[in-house]
Amino acid sequence: MRRAMRWMTIAIILSAGCSRPTDTPTPTPGPLRVILPTPTPRATRLPGERTLPPTFTPAPTPTPVIHVVQPGETLIDIAQRYNISLDALQAANGVLTPETLQIGQQLIIPIGIGQLVPGSGGLLLPTPTPLPVTIQGTALYETPAGSVWVLGEVLNPEGTALENTQVRVALLDGSGAEVAVGTAFAALDVIPLGGKSPFGVLFVSPPAGVASFVVTAIRAEASPEPGNRYMPVVIASRQSAMDGLQFKVTGSIASQGGFNAAGVSVVLTTYDEAGRVTGYRQAIVGDGTLAAGGVIEFEIAIAPNGPAGSLPADYSLAAQGRTAQP
Repeated sequence: MRRAMRWMTIAIILSAGCSRPTDTPTPTPGPLRVILPTPTPRATRLPGERTLPPTFTPAPTPTPVIHVVQPGETLIDIAQRYNISLDALQAANGVLTPETLQIGQQLIIPIGIGQLVPGSGGLLLPTPTPLPVTIQGTALYETPAGSVWVLGEVLNPEGTALENTQVRVALLDGSGAEVAVGTAFAALDVIPLGGKSPFGVLFVSPPAGVASFVVTAIRAEASPEPGNRYMPVVIASRQSAMDGLQFKVTGSIASQGGFNAAGVSVVLTTYDEAGRVTGYRQAIVGDGTLAAGGVIEFEIAIAPNGPAGSLPADYSLAAQGRTAQP
């Protein structure tokens, strides 16, 4: 009898441990607005100029998971399904807001990037000294819900192609003290020589009294790509126009390599008159595959920060694709 009661008790405990939390309703932010001036573009800080905290250690070749949005799904639903933060989901897909989420839209799920290192006691291992890069086009935007986005882009001015490029964003108060810190990887896995890639860090509940911000490159490693893990793919043609409240770009991507490509994606970045990044989005093209020497068409749209329905002052496109396994 006692043994039966003991097994019954264990079963009850296990059942209670498997309960799932209720979903949190998705906030509905409105258009974003710039509230702070843009800092002067700056190069990577030299070692020893400032002590940086340990950072995430990314996988050498992160392979994104693609989720197709289903009817009734919200951003929080999708983030909870894959056990990732809403911040990570939005950063991987640009400034993604509920009103621009569409049924059938393909979202990049950043699984395996920025994970804690097993056996480190919960600490994140330090990363190598970053190669020289330039942070430019930075701007801070506030949503009606009170959250804050810091957007910008990383320029690779010299040397070699870069991978595992990561930035650190700090919000400062009036005295220049840090009051909040966040990190993000550049949207492109590989930034070619002379190329650039956008980034975004979302502060869901920023502290009061934020007066400015600073962005620092904390990771940028030399890359032999494209040519091994990544195939050389280029934007072959493009056309842009406003489509309602969204800025839409269509065109084609061409493969310049001798092997098939997989995970082919395009990154769209928009700018205002001052060259500040007003938004970006990364999307998988078609089913993500591109035959050697082939061409594939794409369509990508974004609702950039600024007057609703207004044409951005400028935009840029970049494409990338991994070498398909034989």
